[in-house]
Amino acid sequence: MIITELKPQKKNPSRFNLSTNGEFVAGISATTLAKFALYEGKNISEKELEEILYQELKQRFLERLVAYVVRSPRSIYQANLYLTKVQYKKKDIWYNSEISIDFEAMFKEIIGKLVEQKLLNDQDYARLFVESRLRTRPRGKRVLMSELISKGINTDIAKEVCDELVEDEYALLERVFRKHFKNERIEISNRRQMSYLSRKGFSYDLIKTFIQNESEE
Repeated sequence: MIITELKPQKKNPSRFNLSTNGEFVAGISATTLAKFALYEGKNISEKELEEILYQELKQRFLERLVAYVVRSPRSIYQANLYLTKVQYKKKDIWYNSEISIDFEAMFKEIIGKLVEQKLLNDQDYARLFVESRLRTRPRGKRVLMSELISKGINTDIAKEVCDELVEDEYALLERVFRKHFKNERIEISNRRQMSYLSRKGFSYDLIKTFIQNESEE
């Protein structure tokens, strides 16, 4: 196939629209253009084109993901989900969607790089998440674990972090109750109180212990 056009983009002249045989292929950077010595009229194979696109898109997705994770801590699952969303959002803008590209392998490579650079770490993410919850929206281990798992955190990691950071769940329950109900006395017949504590992730047995201790005072 022949490169029929390398045209600077209007909004960003440092990037070029690459077309082969009269059809748009992808937007590429000046760095990629120079690295692969691309020019109009050059004859390239399909394999060479795939390599050019893979390397170009890998760099673009990497830059997007780095910007995403430095704004706020993310789990590996969230990072992969974000890349997939960008892939679909940018098809036929960054690249011609009819061209075969192994995005699964690309994203695995990108995420592996960020894990290696410690920009992605599920253990650290889980710890920061639970610490934030305990400061601003305290809740029991059951809900904390459920929230972590919903964000792609492994069950073992979720349990380990919750056990580490919630050393005294009884004291946490008491704090949650006092914050919401002030000086009310807790009663097992009070559905409003019982339902609230249950939604906050505290077990019935722990709530029952709290009720018994309160009634003895």
